Formats: sequence, structure tokens, C-alpha cells
Amino acid sequence: MNRLSRVSVPAGVLLLAACTATPAPVPPSSLPAAGAATPATAPSPSPSATVAPGPASTALQRGCASLVSVGLGDDAWRTAPVAGPAAFGALDYRWGDRAGFAERAPDAQGWRRFKVAMRLRGGTPATVSVAGPQRAVGALTYLNGLDHTVDFAACGAPAEPPTSEFAGGFALREAVCLPVDVTSGGATTRVVLDFGKDGC
Repeated sequence: MNRLSRVSVPAGVLLLAACTATPAPVPPSSLPAAGAATPATAPSPSPSATVAPGPASTALQRGCASLVSVGLGDDAWRTAPVAGPAAFGALDYRWGDRAGFAERAPDAQGWRRFKVAMRLRGGTPATVSVAGPQRAVGALTYLNGLDHTVDFAACGAPAEPPTSEFAGGFALREAVCLPVDVTSGGATTRVVLDFGKDGC
């Protein structure tokens, strides 16, 4: 047998032994805890999204504890724009008033704010939303910030007069015929509010 053959036989034996050997046991302390993600399956943290300032897109709740009496007379409520069980009474603005809209000073983000009370039929919940296409220029201010959608709780009994009044209003970036949807009892009704257009 030549020298090359004498060297290659023991190498093959070693290789076969390495492939068939039983692996050494892993100490329990080095195993991941039950339910813990391993490095291969752990989700990588996603970069934090940059959210532009502006109205929120989720519905937020306005409860009965915040009911007020805004002092708008019955005649004003009778002529107020209505959608389903909700009526919108302008408190510091006349619908469609171009000059009044232009004179309203915008805030640092360009929003002009208008006080518009909402009266909701007793015992009736409702969701009020600015229609999608106008959300860049119009928002609700019935909560503490700017919102696209607000849920209003049912307050009082259905047989009572519709005196569930909520203070708040709207913020606008420009004069607009603002479509507002009111959803209640599975039905959605739209009203168009005239902010500075003098005819919608």
C-alpha cells in the first residue's frame, strides 16, 4: 500500500465517525424560555411611522356628561341644517357668510374654527363624520382636537324633546360646501354645511 492510501483511510474513518456521533446535550439554561421568540423568528422592529399633524381617522366617543344648553332659541333650531336625528346650529357664524369666513383668523396650522352646536334627538346615538373627499379641508372639533369622526352617545329618553345639545363645531382650511354624514340606526343621512360659499 502506498503512502497516499495509508493517509486517506484514517481520514475517511474520522469523517464517518463525526457524521454519526451523538451530539452533546445542550444545557437547559442555554435554551430559550417557553414561548420566547428565537432570533430567527423574532419580528424585527418596524421603523416608527411619521404621522402628519391633522385630524384623527378613528371614531371617538362624546358622552352624556358633556351635555350643555347652548342657548340657541327654538326658532334657530327649527331652521338649522338637519341630518337624520341631528341638527347643527351655528353659534358664532351665519351659514354661507363669505365675508365672515374671510375675516375669521386661521390658527398656526391654517385652520379657521367655528362654533357649531349639535342637537341630537333624545335616546338616539349617532356617528358624525366629515365626508372623505373633504377631510383635507374640514374637521370636527367636538372633542379636544381635530377629528374626522365622532360617536355621540344616546342621552335622555326617546320620548323627551330633542334637547341633547353638544358644544363644539368645525375647523376649516378654506371656504367649502362641507358634506357631513350622520349615521344612526343603520342609516346614514348627509347634510351640506355652507362655510363661506354663499350657496351650496
